[in-house]
Amino acid sequence: MNYTDIIVEKKGPVVWITLNKPQRKNALGRQTFLELSAVIDDIEKDATVVAVVIKGAGDAFCSGIDLKDAASSPDPAERLAFKRLADKVFARIENLGKVVIAMIHGYTMAGGLELAMLCDMIIADENVRVGDGHIRTGIIPNGGGSQRLPRLIGIMKAKELLYTGELIDGKEAERIGLVNRAVPGDKLENAVEAVIAKLVDKAPLALGALKVLVNRGMESSLESALELEAQVVKGLQATEDFRESMAAFSEKRKPVYKGR
Repeated sequence: MNYTDIIVEKKGPVVWITLNKPQRKNALGRQTFLELSAVIDDIEKDATVVAVVIKGAGDAFCSGIDLKDAASSPDPAERLAFKRLADKVFARIENLGKVVIAMIHGYTMAGGLELAMLCDMIIADENVRVGDGHIRTGIIPNGGGSQRLPRLIGIMKAKELLYTGELIDGKEAERIGLVNRAVPGDKLENAVEAVIAKLVDKAPLALGALKVLVNRGMESSLESALELEAQVVKGLQATEDFRESMAAFSEKRKPVYKGR
């Protein structure tokens, strides 16, 4: 696919996706979602990919949904089709069997915050302006923000950000647990690469399994989550990577994982 709204670069086991509509502060439109869906297709088929980084071009990560696109169409059918496309792509990002890292800077709000919250980790520029912001235009989140934000930072703080539309900086976001860490802007990419360095030698199937367990377990009873854990462990033990891990341990060498 020829990408216009995103830039895709594969660097070893990491795919870097740049939202590339800086003139619209990387607002998410129909074409953006189609391109994200296409690159996810490729990533899902590539067993060598361990991590994915999503970032934004220009002076923002993402300002939200592009209201000049089908999201604000006078045709209800078009609005519904856009909503279904966006929901499907968001779900695919959240459930992608790779570690997904959001690298945020500038304005990160509304659908941009919702996109970041789908990721497994968020690394922020300490000068980022991040928050929900929907209420500023008299609307409410439509991409999961009202549900994911309380789960991340707690009900009371989430209500404050949702009700006021306030945007906070990276250090405050780190303090309340909205982002993993906030660093000076000139060190942002280095901070992301430092996290990636801790991931690339890990078993990719095991990382994907951990993602499933944490995501599903948070919405399950402890009993159900422990049963899921047992099932996932059993499945991993049947893989080539598990056998390689055991062999490498006994032979006192570094394992070579193939993602199968």
